Amino acid sequence: MTRDLNDTLIFLRVVREGSFSGAASALQVPKTTVSRRVQELERHLGAQLLHRTTRKLRLTEAGEAYFEQCHAIAGQLDAAEHAVHQLRAGPRGWLRVTLPYSFGVAWIAPLISGFCSRYPEVRLEIVATHVTLDLFAEEVDIALRLGVLPDSSLVARRLGSFATSVYASPGYLEKNGAPAGPDDLRHHPALTLHQARGDGGYTWPLHKAGRKPRHYALNPVIVASDPALILDAARADQGVILAMDMSMEEEVRTGRLCRVLPEWEGPPQDLNAIFPRERVPSPKVHAFVQYLRERLDFVGHNK
Repeated sequence: MTRDLNDTLIFLRVVREGSFSGAASALQVPKTTVSRRVQELERHLGAQLLHRTTRKLRLTEAGEAYFEQCHAIAGQLDAAEHAVHQLRAGPRGWLRVTLPYSFGVAWIAPLISGFCSRYPEVRLEIVATHVTLDLFAEEVDIALRLGVLPDSSLVARRLGSFATSVYASPGYLEKNGAPAGPDDLRHHPALTLHQARGDGGYTWPLHKAGRKPRHYALNPVIVASDPALILDAARADQGVILAMDMSMEEEVRTGRLCRVLPEWEGPPQDLNAIFPRERVPSPKVHAFVQYLRERLDFVGHNK
């Protein structure tokens, strides 16, 4: 049996206003219409939703359960309607974005002016940090994150996947030699990130093409939260580093660093655009995600 969703929305308004007359005034319909529609909803559900007295209304147990389940749906409908209105007006307003610092500086910052030129009515606020922000509490519209995404309450839109490899400076290799295989990494000072630490210590998951990755133990001498903090140490012959190939192109071209263990690859780093599952993505969020997809594909690093 089909039912008019408006009956549910009228019931929710009655509860919020605290009376049939208040709901009728807010909805600009006769009070008799409001009462009739709520009664039709109760008949459909086979349960009384409201205790009606001359002074005030009170939810029944069934009414409380129904209201609890339906008021979130009503909020989502309001958000969806708002998003449609925004879409008709085009992307506009403040867009709050969080992203990793060095990745943001190297790869996102050069794209920002183009985005602002294309969407002049969007204003950007960028928070560069490796701290995982609470997107709701911090009122963040979108987060750009690299790597694994454990939080199922978030929706991810994959923008690209970037290969990683092991690198060292020519000076380091001249003094210490290159590791013959991944097992030799434990004998070389490693410049690594905090996320390389597991229950068994610091490791890098490496694999040959077509094979499953295996974790190889490291001898860390510098550990940091951002790749930019260990890059100078790698240039200064201080050890080996696992980094995204796209970030090392200029280092390799200028001879400051070179790839070691060329048959082995590190874990691919997925770049994801993240936003809360409960929040309807706005036109400005859609525009930003689409723009990054276009531009990252243009520079040839989006796989």
